[in-house]
Amino acid sequence: MSLQSLAVVNDYLPAFRQIKPRLLSSDTSWFYFPHIFQAQLALTTAQKHRVFQLRHKVYCEEMGFEPVRADGLENDQYDERALHASITHVSSGKLAGTVRIISSDNQAELLPIEKLFSTQIAHSEFAPNNFSRAKICEISRLAVPENIRLSSLRSQSGCSEIEDACCKMVAISLYLQAIIMCLRSGRYHAFVIIEPALARILKRIGINFVQIGDAIDFNGLRAPYYLDMRTTETTLKPEYRTLRDTLESQLYKRKDSSKAQISLCYSA
Repeated sequence: MSLQSLAVVNDYLPAFRQIKPRLLSSDTSWFYFPHIFQAQLALTTAQKHRVFQLRHKVYCEEMGFEPVRADGLENDQYDERALHASITHVSSGKLAGTVRIISSDNQAELLPIEKLFSTQIAHSEFAPNNFSRAKICEISRLAVPENIRLSSLRSQSGCSEIEDACCKMVAISLYLQAIIMCLRSGRYHAFVIIEPALARILKRIGINFVQIGDAIDFNGLRAPYYLDMRTTETTLKPEYRTLRDTLESQLYKRKDSSKAQISLCYSA
């Protein structure tokens, strides 16, 4: 992963700033979201291929942060030990976003944050080496195509007010999926490299990343962050817990939770 890939967050910040703590309870976006978008794990070769295609579209073609590749796939050495998830736009069948969590099972499998910020982690108690390698991961490669993340393109496409509101929630839904994957895999100690401004926005909805090192200046400030994902059960705003439960039931096809079943039985 090159440092250029970190700058992708710049284009997401306007969408994240539209998020308000009471967004899901003040409109009906949470009600319609599971009918307009569907969350899915990318487990098969074909599913991962689609994820890599979307990442190439966003990172290489739209933003130019990575070189265009002849095969149209953006992947790296971390993908073999990562769990991937995606969001699909139901009516078109096209991917609307993706995110991954990178695992580390031994000292030879360093996380990207350990390579990029090896000397910048000031709070050593939160350094990855302080935790079992089987319990750590890094959230990485969040990608949303411009037709979903940019309001101007959504307007041009003539999408409805409801669909437009749901598009604004795609990026945050990917962070919620990352939380789900962390908890489901038992990798509670999560790391991420993001802008301090984005960390503040995520905190407004109850994702309280802790900055553990100094920021670096590269197309804006980027800093290393840590979060024990188990704390989100109490810190996440109620309406975002509702969305998280819906996403979890989609990702893992849960049948054992009445809450999850109710989330999916609404009719648009």
